[in-house]
Amino acid sequence: IFRESEKNNPVTTNSAVKTKEEVPVSDSRDNVKSQTSSEFMENVTKVKKSNNHKFVKTLYNTLLDNDIDEKYINQLLFDMEKVLKNGNNVNFLISNVYQKMILKMGQPSTISAARKGPKVVFFIGSTGVGKTTTIAKIASEYKMEKKKEVALVTIDTYRLKATDQLGEYASIMKIPMSVIYEPGELTEKVEKLSSYDYIMVDTSGFSHKNNEMRENVVELINSLDEKFEKEVCLLLSATTKYRDLKEIIDSYKEFTDFNMIFTKLDETVNLGNIYNCKIYSGNNLSYVTNGQNVPDDID
Repeated sequence: IFRESEKNNPVTTNSAVKTKEEVPVSDSRDNVKSQTSSEFMENVTKVKKSNNHKFVKTLYNTLLDNDIDEKYINQLLFDMEKVLKNGNNVNFLISNVYQKMILKMGQPSTISAARKGPKVVFFIGSTGVGKTTTIAKIASEYKMEKKKEVALVTIDTYRLKATDQLGEYASIMKIPMSVIYEPGELTEKVEKLSSYDYIMVDTSGFSHKNNEMRENVVELINSLDEKFEKEVCLLLSATTKYRDLKEIIDSYKEFTDFNMIFTKLDETVNLGNIYNCKIYSGNNLSYVTNGQNVPDDID
């Protein structure tokens, strides 16, 4: 709506205005209220008649340039209808946008301690997303800064030298590392490490379209005896296209709940997909990584 080529000459497109039949009644992923085209246009008209049309247009294009999905931009604008209509100054409007986005992003959900015994944390995700390096960073934080007892377990025996890489990190941090070859071995291994506060499990990376490998990860997570508390972290690359990210999220949502860790922030200039995935999935954000340095480059 706000991407018209000429000022005061708005252009509507089929993707921007949908009929009532085309808009889904509800979407458990998006949490965006459906609107008829008349309701949509009524909201747009109110915004365009405000004294802040230039600000709205700039905001819209800025968010779009940073890869925020258009439906979420429109949602923000609708949420801002009252403050836009009241003719507030630009600083107030920017603060309002920031506040609304922060509230939607929520507080980061870092790895919590178990009520009793060790917390078993699974790190899952696609090949090359940075699981092993991220595990080393988080393990270092809990070991060195939080003074917790941490152990590492890997079942990533598919990728060449994957165990060697994790082993080197473990050796430097003086953290025990174990290798298992079958999901059925996990509970026994955790039993032996039950005196530790955290047991972090590195899994094999694979395409979310590889059903066989996905079933292996499902089996691994479900194989852990229920007496042990577990947590799952899904790693996603900030460089991945939003459409692919949605497919990955949907694929894992079928069998487990998870917190999201975004990696490779240093390899892209547009970070809108972090916001998109939070709104789309409803899952909590946990960490972001922005480089290969261990134990640094994580927040």
